Amino acid sequence: MHTLISLMLLFTPLAQTPPKTAPPPPAAKPTPPAAKPATPPAEPEEDLKTYNLPDALAAITLTQNYYNKINTFQAKFKQVFSKKFHGDQPAESGVIYIKKPGFMLWDYLAPDKKMFLIDGKKAWMYEPTSKQALWRDVKDSALPTPVKFLWGQGKLTDEFHVKVVPNSKFAGAGQKALKLLPKKRSPHFKIVMFVVDAQGAVVSSLVYDHEGNKNQITFSEISMNKPIDDKKFVFTPPKGVQVLQAGEDKPATR
Repeated sequence: MHTLISLMLLFTPLAQTPPKTAPPPPAAKPTPPAAKPATPPAEPEEDLKTYNLPDALAAITLTQNYYNKINTFQAKFKQVFSKKFHGDQPAESGVIYIKKPGFMLWDYLAPDKKMFLIDGKKAWMYEPTSKQALWRDVKDSALPTPVKFLWGQGKLTDEFHVKVVPNSKFAGAGQKALKLLPKKRSPHFKIVMFVVDAQGAVVSSLVYDHEGNKNQITFSEISMNKPIDDKKFVFTPPKGVQVLQAGEDKPATR
């Protein structure tokens, strides 16, 4: 759902041409073929019998309906990315704004300013320190269901198996932890978890990738259906900022 990774997936690394190097001198003796890399062990399959039980379906339906009824959403957020072998990285925080249909802004305020914006037509990524703004047409991007359902365009149970995780350390009193397992394997994430309150609102989301890293975003001071000015979703790159189209290696026209 509310995950920065969902927005980051809209952007592919800029194309880079590898530097040309002189060919190596001929070997004096034939070089034996390199050993094939070992095939990584297959990930154990989940027991789907524990998913999609009545309690889980009721909980995820409550959450789906909760967001189907909102027109605007605003909240403070705190994001912590945990690397498998290096632990928690420095926390980041800011404010998220959502307005149907098709507007979303992640406004990072600390420790560094940056933003991720969907303005209805384009998705933008801008970090002032890099003096670059990267954009991509939304229509050319496969928005994941956890993003689309915020605008009433996706259904979570079509894309995920769901189960309630009892006694989860992430869920507090009156909250439930819901584990979402993609029905089709995603190269970008392995598992998504929502921590929801009694009304179905997501108070925290966790995304685990296939390398064992975790991206957790926690929300506070949530407000819904309050006016948000459309100007909030307008981005004009400041003077001196290089504008690039995702997937291109040269400045792009706007």
